Amino acid sequence: MADSHTGPGTKVKPQSSWHSFQPHWQHDWIELPIPLELRAETSSSDDQPSAFMLSLPQQQLQRPKAGPGTKVKPQSSWHSFQPHWQHDWIELPIPLAWQKMVFQYKKSVDWHENERSFLYCEQVSLAALYSEPVIIKKNKKGSFLNISVEELFRLHIPTTIILQGNSGSGKSFIAQKIMLDWASEKHYLKDFDLAFYLRYEEVKCISEEMNLIELLGWNCSLSSDQISQMLQNSAQRVLIIIDGLDDLDDLRFMCHEFCISSQFQRASPEVIVFSLVRKQILPRSFLLITTRTEHPQSVLLIGQQRFFKIVGFCEKGVEEYFQKFFQDEELFRKAFKYVKANESLFTICSIPVICWIICTVMQERFIDGADATSRLETTTSIYVDFVSTLLEHHCQGLSQSVPTLLRSLGQLAERGMLEQQVLFDEKSVNETVSDPAGSPVLCKVLSKRTICQETMFSFMHCSFQEFFTALYYVLLDEEESQRKVRELLHTVERGWALSCWSDRDFSMADVEIRHSKLLQPVILFLCGLCKKEWIPFFKKYNMAVSINTETQLKEWLNQCSQRYQNEHMLFILYCLYELHEKSYVGKVLEHLVSIDLSNIPLKNADCWMLQFCLQNCDNISNLRLNITSDNLKILQSALHSCEELWLKVDHITDEAGDLISALGEGKIVKELIIQNQKGLKSLKKTTKSFCQEIIASVENEDITLCVCFSKTRPSSLISELTLTCLRQEISTVNWRVFLQKLHRSPSSPVSSVDEFFPLDVLQSVSGLKKVHMQTDRWTVRWNVTILSLVQAFPSLNELRINATVSFIPLKIIQTLRESLTQTGWTLTVWRKSVLIERDRKSFTASQLKTKTENIESKT
Repeated sequence: MADSHTGPGTKVKPQSSWHSFQPHWQHDWIELPIPLELRAETSSSDDQPSAFMLSLPQQQLQRPKAGPGTKVKPQSSWHSFQPHWQHDWIELPIPLAWQKMVFQYKKSVDWHENERSFLYCEQVSLAALYSEPVIIKKNKKGSFLNISVEELFRLHIPTTIILQGNSGSGKSFIAQKIMLDWASEKHYLKDFDLAFYLRYEEVKCISEEMNLIELLGWNCSLSSDQISQMLQNSAQRVLIIIDGLDDLDDLRFMCHEFCISSQFQRASPEVIVFSLVRKQILPRSFLLITTRTEHPQSVLLIGQQRFFKIVGFCEKGVEEYFQKFFQDEELFRKAFKYVKANESLFTICSIPVICWIICTVMQERFIDGADATSRLETTTSIYVDFVSTLLEHHCQGLSQSVPTLLRSLGQLAERGMLEQQVLFDEKSVNETVSDPAGSPVLCKVLSKRTICQETMFSFMHCSFQEFFTALYYVLLDEEESQRKVRELLHTVERGWALSCWSDRDFSMADVEIRHSKLLQPVILFLCGLCKKEWIPFFKKYNMAVSINTETQLKEWLNQCSQRYQNEHMLFILYCLYELHEKSYVGKVLEHLVSIDLSNIPLKNADCWMLQFCLQNCDNISNLRLNITSDNLKILQSALHSCEELWLKVDHITDEAGDLISALGEGKIVKELIIQNQKGLKSLKKTTKSFCQEIIASVENEDITLCVCFSKTRPSSLISELTLTCLRQEISTVNWRVFLQKLHRSPSSPVSSVDEFFPLDVLQSVSGLKKVHMQTDRWTVRWNVTILSLVQAFPSLNELRINATVSFIPLKIIQTLRESLTQTGWTLTVWRKSVLIERDRKSFTASQLKTKTENIESKT
């Protein structure tokens, strides 16, 4: 075997017996030189020769098809198996023809992915403009960990990675960058001999049956024979990227019998993808799937799975993207300063596609000398401004007028939305748009066929397809516009109703629910296009807008706001934000009994939207939110308009004191509940919360505040504290300082009660009337604390202490009673509770004596 394959680049085994095998196999081989001309061709920046290494088990070495590139198992017993599989293989060289073939394939990948990346900047490649979005993974404790792209591939065993993210979050950006990194031989992908990229939307457009080999070669420079040979020899080291598998849950309705078991078996492309996902073919391959599906059904996936979520750019990522986009340092600083000054605009830049649009708009405005960020308030305003910029600077010389062009693009977009299609063949596009290649919002996609290439088109991003569908509806004549908007609203609400119905036919209903979600952005853009500030834009191009669309939308929003909560209510609030009509927002919200968003962890952008809605509403009956303590700062000033406020937060901080102050006299808030939610974790590292729950309520002229301390505190200390004070005095108390002192109180089990509960904590509470405390057990230290409390607060009428242990020493009680009686207080003991009340001056001496005797008889 050695004689037939030995040549340049071959690693040769010294003449020694197998039992002298060294721990590191690299020390056991001598490498012959590779010719200079090949070395120059295959060199890489990372110097990773393993990019051309292939792997096969030992038993296949004896078969005729074993050959160059095969990894051979040493002749040793299984008990000597090394803990790292890399140490257990010996690599044979790959032929020059093979290396050249892979090298040429990588060069074609480099060019192809740079061609795809034109969306993000016309003059800069994907690699040069790439800024990594934040990828998070939930650990076993429920908190989130930030993960880099390199860390996705830490596990060498075959696995399936699911990258989930909303539209525009950067899923395809990452998928293409990974493919480009493999072609560039980056170190973190060195273990993969081959990588293939499948865009699922292109896969769905293929009508003919084929086998896996032909599918992988559909948009690939390799021939079917080359791919077949590669897969045969490197089936364990293949990376397959399936980008945009948004039908992930829909695939589960495909019967298991549809799966194919051979890479040569012919089937529809969708069945082939399903078989890949189910590991029926290439079971040892490494899959990376990007999807919008938030909670994919695990029953669909086979083998080890790892789930990650893309949440867009962090603040540093936005800055990095701006810097790479503008390139010029002065322009970058100027643009970033403008955006950073507008907090809501800066927040929406966390969505990569929106970030690109804003950069593009600002770049054109700098050239024109216009205000960089004016009118960029809502998502619709950003898209309208972007399209206006394209029409002004990139549409000269088109064969169609602007109104005709916009209607043509809208008609094409609507067809795609209704048919759930993002790729359009050249013939159908030409029937709608007269010059598709000259349109600045359409992208040309060259799709390889068996004999020739077919030209296809898509909108530069799916969000533009949604925008142009909405634009098409408002540009139609009155009757047709109303009909289409009515059908759209009916389809979306039917999906909402089905999602709330537990007893349903999942196979059919889930398809409608998913279609409903895909159409929702069209409604958002419709709301935004109804703003009167866009009338000059339409008039500029002699376009009339349907005046009844706004009425239709408002009636629908008003009805749905009274029927739905949580995710559907959040969408309704976003629609109100896009309308941006302050008086109408207040009118809708004030008629609601409740706004419940407690099942949805609110993101930063959600809070800026909600802030606008709340600030334009005088009174909200009941508001329930699931929010991080960091995002709570955004809403802090806007929450005072709520009568009942219930917050689930990741971490209770002293800033909750501002919300307690909102219960003061003359304020709307009458009930406040803040709960430390274990399942809700902030991406930022925070200290442990000092309390589990804060409940505050108004009754008559009094405020009752209950603080339940975290269970992590030692059990010998106070676990719960309830205060009652005059409502008129609550605004005079610095509740932030109050909570800070509780937070800093000693947590040692040996701390005394008065050390834990210093007097200065309560001395800041004016008009204190009642104090209730829960403790683990009663000790003699309580006597000093109680006497100090009753003497320090002339307004105090009642002090109650509940102990977990019912036994209270009689001697301690007798000593305390004598001291309290002298100061005009009475003491009652009942089981685990001690009640201390101020003695009423109206009592006579005989009545007081009788009362004392009754207390003694009970004890």
